[in-house]
Amino acid sequence: MRMLKCYLANDREGHFATAGEAMSAPGQIWSCASCGCRLILHAGMHEDPWFEHDQQSVARHVLMACAHLDPEVKAEARHRKLRSLINGLETTVMVLSWYCVWCGDHYQGVKHCPRCLTGIYSIEEAHWRMNYCCNTLPG
Repeated sequence: MRMLKCYLANDREGHFATAGEAMSAPGQIWSCASCGCRLILHAGMHEDPWFEHDQQSVARHVLMACAHLDPEVKAEARHRKLRSLINGLETTVMVLSWYCVWCGDHYQGVKHCPRCLTGIYSIEEAHWRMNYCCNTLPG
């Protein structure tokens, strides 16, 4: 999993320290200010020192919630979740059969009653059968 370099961490007492400050405190245990995971301090040869997440000691779901997760990884995860949500949706069915409750007319096509010239009182034909056609009460 791709994690961004951290330049700020917490020590055991919860105090913030930059990676540069941490270089003068060898043997200290550092944790991420975002997710609380253990960090590894790296002394940069040609760059400033930085912290790296110890990915072997923490669960994936914890790293996925960290602010230092690479934005591309977050975007990929969001796209996967969105695709799974979309694939789980039922396909919509276009309604072409209508019943105007106001006029009592059945008609086809666009939801616009030819008699009262509005569609506000129209319901799907399937709902008309369920609500207006048959008495479903026992007795």
